[in-house]
Amino acid sequence: MSTINDFLGFNPQETEAATSLEGRQEPIPNGRYLAAATSAVRKNNKKKDGWFWEFTFTVIDGEYEGRTVAFRFNMENPSEQAVAIGRKQMKRYLEAIGNVEPNDESDMLNIAIWITVICKKSSYSRDGKQVEGINNEITQIDSTSDEPKPKQEPETKAEPPKRAPWQRA
Repeated sequence: MSTINDFLGFNPQETEAATSLEGRQEPIPNGRYLAAATSAVRKNNKKKDGWFWEFTFTVIDGEYEGRTVAFRFNMENPSEQAVAIGRKQMKRYLEAIGNVEPNDESDMLNIAIWITVICKKSSYSRDGKQVEGINNEITQIDSTSDEPKPKQEPETKAEPPKRAPWQRA
């Protein structure tokens, strides 16, 4: 008879321990995905001289449903350029969700949007070791009303065949 530890929500005695805690998933392929922000957390930067919004976007449809991609909107920073970019990106997101004046985090969450994702090489240090990998990066956010339009071939007018001046029509 198995008993569940009410505090943990499972019986650790019946579960095999992981051999590694890395558990990193492969990035999702480049593409456009229907997603929703499922988390928005205001965080200080490392130097504590600025802050950013860290959003987690969750894919809500298709083959990669349930997968997440993080994005940071830089709001305060010694770099005026970083702040200008972050605020413009946040404005783009707010327009995409149809609410440019949210009152709290919940006003910015769980609204379907389109995100365009690319895979990008990254390098960072972990435990004093240089680690390289591929991460997802969001390059575009669009409203769901911004459905992709099918490519249309340019309209061509049928022109009469060209004739030499001495030929009769």
